[in-house]
Formats: sequence, C-alpha cells, structure tokens
Amino acid sequence: MARRKKNNAEHDNTERWLLSYADFITLLMIFFVVMYAMSNVDAQKYQVLSESLAGALNPSGPGGTGSGGTSSGSGIDVTQELADGLADKIDPKLIAAAEEITKLIREKNLQDKVSVSVQERGVVVGVMNTVLFDPGSIQIRQEAIPTLIAIGQIANDVHNYIRVEGNTDDVPMNTPQFPSNWELSVSRATQVLKLFIEESNVSPDKISAVGYGEYRPSVPNTSSENRARNRKVDIVILSDAFDKSESTLLDNPDASSETEAD
Repeated sequence: MARRKKNNAEHDNTERWLLSYADFITLLMIFFVVMYAMSNVDAQKYQVLSESLAGALNPSGPGGTGSGGTSSGSGIDVTQELADGLADKIDPKLIAAAEEITKLIREKNLQDKVSVSVQERGVVVGVMNTVLFDPGSIQIRQEAIPTLIAIGQIANDVHNYIRVEGNTDDVPMNTPQFPSNWELSVSRATQVLKLFIEESNVSPDKISAVGYGEYRPSVPNTSSENRARNRKVDIVILSDAFDKSESTLLDNPDASSETEAD
C-alpha cells in the first residue's frame, strides 16, 4: 500500500513541469502581443489620449481647462515646454503673449480651430483655414477679422518680429489665379499680414509673409482630418534669437544697397 502511494506521488511530480511550461508560454505570448500593439500605435490618437489624460488629471494646470492652464486643442503647455529646455531661450514676454492669445481663443470658443504653442523659434498661433477663408478664396471671412485683429494687437505689443506663414494640404491647386499651392498659401498669408498692418497697427518693417504650400505639413496628409489641420496660417512671434536674425537688415539699412553695389 505504501509502495503504491509512493509511485503515485512520483507520477504526479513528473507532470508538474507542464504547468510551469504552460504559464511561461502564455506569458511569452502576451508579451509579444503587447509589443506588437505598441508598435502599431497611431501617433495622433496617442497624442490626443495623452493630452486628454493630462487635462483630466490636472484640470487647472497645463493641458486642462481651468483658468490657470491651457486646453489641449488651443492652448500652450508652458510648464512642459519650458521644462524641455526652453526656459533659457524664451522671453517671459512671449509666454505672457501666448497665454493672452490662449485666453482670447477660449473666449471666442475656437479651441478646436486655433492652436497656440511655445517653440524655440517663438510663439506659434496656428489658425485653420476653415476659420479664415472660404474654399479657394483668399478673402478673410468677416467673422474672423475681429479675432485676427486682436491677435495682431497682442503680437504687436511684444515688439518682436512677426512672420505669417501660409500652409496648404497636398491636394494640387491649378486655377488661373492660383497655378499651384505656392501662390495660394503666400496670398493667404499676405492677406493676414495686410490686416495686421492696417488694423492692428503692426509696422510693415516688423512683419513678413511667406508661403510654404504643402511642403511643411504639421501632420501627414493621410486623411481628410489631417489635411484640414494642414490647411492653415501660422502667426509666429519670433523669439529673441530669431528676432535678431530678422532684424539684421533693419539695423543696417545700407546693407542691401552695398551688396548690390558690389
């Protein structure tokens, strides 16, 4: 009787390794499934998720919707961006201007159409074309004019150089007025520039307009939503370092004539 129990115990012990093996295989499978899922994360969706979580966890701070922070769609994550190395490069007056523009955008309820970010080159206000223009037109919509004038006034108070950048998506433009996206983007940027000069009292020697066409997209032109985000005008209040490079010719008005004489 004792010998039979011993044999049964030995038989049971020899099969226990199967449990450990099965657990190991299961964990290994889960590991590779997770790795595969992580490698296929949609970057845009991940960014939206991370911003939403930031707003939910800190509603009064950067990325939230309280008065002390900024919304994820139209605000500036000042704390995070300065922590990433911009503290020594961005003048506090630019931060103040960015926060004032953000407040304006909230008051106008344009959070999903206008973005404000602090970058090394300065404060970048991205205004989607759905706010500014009708399709194929360069005439600024009447309802957008007061907001643009206010943005121009805030930018003008900083006294740094302002650059207006026109952008399009990758859908080709081919009309008698606009043979390509180059003409369309620079014409729209020029319309905003003229409004700033005429209505926001921006000095003509402190502002310029450029058109990038479809060649500087904010996001890949892989969907209609992304293309809509790329059709925009960026208003850039340049940081001090970039402002100095733009102001070189202003400080030396004879430089261009000397170059031509040579």
